[in-house]
Amino acid sequence: MKSKQEWFESKVAGVSPEIMSEVQMSADIIARIDAILKEKHMTQRDLAHKMGKSEAVVSRWITGFPNFTLRSLSQLSVALGEPLIKLAE
Repeated sequence: MKSKQEWFESKVAGVSPEIMSEVQMSADIIARIDAILKEKHMTQRDLAHKMGKSEAVVSRWITGFPNFTLRSLSQLSVALGEPLIKLAE
């Protein structure tokens, strides 16, 4: 019988590079949002209020792996007062 770790590793090994890249980008954006919130001493509630969104929506963005749109990334960047992504020139 496989351990949980072996089972997990076997599942991850079968994921396409494109999906792995998408998951990594989402994780990086979520980490950036979390870091900015901490740096600015803001809560998820503060961010939700600033964006006119429900706390549940913001919580899903920060605790899950959302499919961010350019619009949602722009709204988040404006509300946080910081860019979430920087494109290479």
